[in-house]
Amino acid sequence: MTGLSIFEPKNLASDVALNRFIETTNATSVDQRFLERFESVTGQKPHRYLRRGIVSCHRDLDKILDKSEKQEPFYIFTGRGPSSDSLHIGHSIPFEFTKWLQDVFQVPLIIMLTDDMKLLHSQKLDFESVARYTSDNAKDILAFGFNPASTFMFSNLDFVGGAFYRNIVSIARLIRVSDIKNALGFTDAENVGMFYCCSTQSAGTFATSFPGILGDDVEKLRGMQALIPCSYDIDGYFSEVRKKAAGLGFAPAAFAYSSLLPALGGVEGKMSASILSSAIYLTDSPSQIEAKLAAGEAKLDVDAVFTYLRFFLEDDEELRVIEERYGFGELSVEDTVPVLVRVLQGLVSKFQASRAKIDEETLKRFMEPRLLQ
Repeated sequence: MTGLSIFEPKNLASDVALNRFIETTNATSVDQRFLERFESVTGQKPHRYLRRGIVSCHRDLDKILDKSEKQEPFYIFTGRGPSSDSLHIGHSIPFEFTKWLQDVFQVPLIIMLTDDMKLLHSQKLDFESVARYTSDNAKDILAFGFNPASTFMFSNLDFVGGAFYRNIVSIARLIRVSDIKNALGFTDAENVGMFYCCSTQSAGTFATSFPGILGDDVEKLRGMQALIPCSYDIDGYFSEVRKKAAGLGFAPAAFAYSSLLPALGGVEGKMSASILSSAIYLTDSPSQIEAKLAAGEAKLDVDAVFTYLRFFLEDDEELRVIEERYGFGELSVEDTVPVLVRVLQGLVSKFQASRAKIDEETLKRFMEPRLLQ
């Protein structure tokens, strides 16, 4: 990782994959000059994810700053594939960052729930289970505090049709199966629906998919660019539409790519909702969090501890002092684990207090199609 750091971890597999992504896709690294311009344009200190190289690269985020500077409209687009009863702390990264971007830029936000893709991805899931996951995950997402006046959330299974579906078809007819195989690593063993998912997700990057929500003037909507905060590993779902957007009369979406949070069992794999032992869930109690971290279940080494602290410890100075003292031999790994326990207990406790306020009526308000501020 780049940015604020004294202690340098070993070259993690996730970092190698990220560097390979930047090299092969020509993504632009977030450097000090960009951070300075971001602060100058927005008047806001960059989020710790930007400061510490967790959101380490982007695509056309400088053009979003241009639009902000000129007070030209754009919107934020992100989503979640519901596949578990609860989100884990790795899922909090894009949603915390999205919430911060919405507050900084004061623009509309569209949140897509890709429940259709989850059904296509797993033959073990049924419609009832996915509907439950969708509702639970949607409420979890809303607990991050999005502005109800400027946020629209939707389920693909419920919402897709009309203008949105026309854009899906416009995209689908231009993308070859061979390109999707290359972008996502699919094989002939995938069901036909999985090949179509990239068109569905990509349609959300066109503002004309949301008439009456982002506006009613079609020509203005055509010029309205999307900003997508996401982890770099899902870029393949959007890579083909970037190539085709101009031909369809749209500006390609801008992206802010975040790193993946390593699993508890080791820094070589990402945290996964489907592997219970790999994650701290946002439903975990303080004692569960302590047991997973301090009692040795996670087998945390120094790289894992400092990686998690860089993701979640807000205070730059506290992080600097901890890393400096560790570097001088004044602290051991065992000394730093209680700090991590405290940080994650605080994060999860704050989330749970917010989540308790999200009921069915709240969810219904966010999912009601209406003109966003």
